[in-house]
Amino acid sequence: MQAPPATAPRNRYRLNLEFVGTGFSGWQRQTKARTIQGTLLEAAAQVFGDPSVDIQGHGRTDAGVHAFNYTAHLETNADPLDPATLCERFNDLLPSSIVILAVTPCPPRFHARHNCIGRSYLYQISRRKSAFQRNYAWWPKGPIDCEAMTQAAALFNGMHDFASFAEKPELKKSTDVLINGVFVYDDDEIVRIRVVGSHFLWKMVRRMAGVLVAVGQGNMTHDDVAALLTGSSETPCRITAPASGLFFEEAFYDQAEFNEFLEEASA
Repeated sequence: MQAPPATAPRNRYRLNLEFVGTGFSGWQRQTKARTIQGTLLEAAAQVFGDPSVDIQGHGRTDAGVHAFNYTAHLETNADPLDPATLCERFNDLLPSSIVILAVTPCPPRFHARHNCIGRSYLYQISRRKSAFQRNYAWWPKGPIDCEAMTQAAALFNGMHDFASFAEKPELKKSTDVLINGVFVYDDDEIVRIRVVGSHFLWKMVRRMAGVLVAVGQGNMTHDDVAALLTGSSETPCRITAPASGLFFEEAFYDQAEFNEFLEEASA
């Protein structure tokens, strides 16, 4: 009896990319919506001539959210290609709002989401109305007290139940999240909030930003923020910050690099 043909080996690559999320319905592929993952898969099928090519990201992003350095992995049965050639071919096919920064061959067991040990987001807040920042920062109007925001931000550090910051479908699973650090930077006309954690719930970072701005404008107290982490509240949902100000910053796969990033972020 003839043995069945061996399964073709799957070649795997790590992709690092940046994108402007305006006009996209987030990362995750959807049947009737334009997404980052869906656009990448269309390009990858042409690059490799392989309709079965698979691309998985380290996590999903909300519609309209941007990324400085998003990590994904690509798997294909096609013959391997030189990373530089792959990068060039991808960028020739992709729209200008998505750019492949680097392509790296990786072990078959590498998984962009399962192997990720930490993630970092940046949220940008403009102190004034700006024609140039409107797609990349939130202008909440009025003065902002960054010192009050910094003090409130420290309350998020550690393991907490973020049920008050979650969408209802997420309440069916654990809403416990480890936050490694929340940092507020005052850079003249732009205030930046950096949130670093193990993972994040849908819209969670935008709701954290909304809460911190409410504190900075005197509409919430530190005690109000602490109460959000011990009970259930609709407040974060009502003050969710706009997606346009949120940037995914980096995914981490090495503990030493992650520790160094946290140390520099807190300096």
